[in-house]
Amino acid sequence: MSIPLAVSDPSPARSIHIEPAGPAWQLIMQSGVGLWARVGLTVADFLTQELGLSEEQQGQADVLMLDGMPVDDPATAIVPPNARLALAAGLPGIVGLSLKKDSAIKVLRATITHFEQDSPDPRPGRVTLCLYSLVLPLLAGHFLRRGVLISHQQFQRYAGRSPSDNCRLDGRVWPAAELARELAGAPPAEFLLTAVITPETEGQPHV
Repeated sequence: MSIPLAVSDPSPARSIHIEPAGPAWQLIMQSGVGLWARVGLTVADFLTQELGLSEEQQGQADVLMLDGMPVDDPATAIVPPNARLALAAGLPGIVGLSLKKDSAIKVLRATITHFEQDSPDPRPGRVTLCLYSLVLPLLAGHFLRRGVLISHQQFQRYAGRSPSDNCRLDGRVWPAAELARELAGAPPAEFLLTAVITPETEGQPHV
């Protein structure tokens, strides 16, 4: 069952539900999914109020990237309209260590660090969310249960990797590959995707 976002999609997309989702769900979450929500909030408030992440879940993401820039202080960085927000954890090497929130060696990426100059200004908007590394299996189920917006191309890519998965669209269940062929002629701009991740696919290596 999906959990409604705080802001409704102004142009509701057709809904696809996959149960259970094959490991190719990782491709979707890594490539970025759309969410309608309130923007103009601090990253900290956005994670809590709009994404519905608990304190424990937020603690699992020690790397926050806002429009490609590392965020050190989620309480001051503002999420702008059409932002790209990435959550990650456990990135390898010295680069991964430097990207962590308020890293002891953050001086190494001083030129790309996010420094907020605006004040909070909550308003409806859209954000692209990406999950990487260890955060991917930990938090993906939270978002796939509530629903994320994906493009037609993202679904086609998923269907190519998991052709036999059961996908429900407009009250009918299709194998993913068959549904992809059905939609290929006149693809809509995007879909609202919900999915259930089983323990068997939750911890699969990245596809």
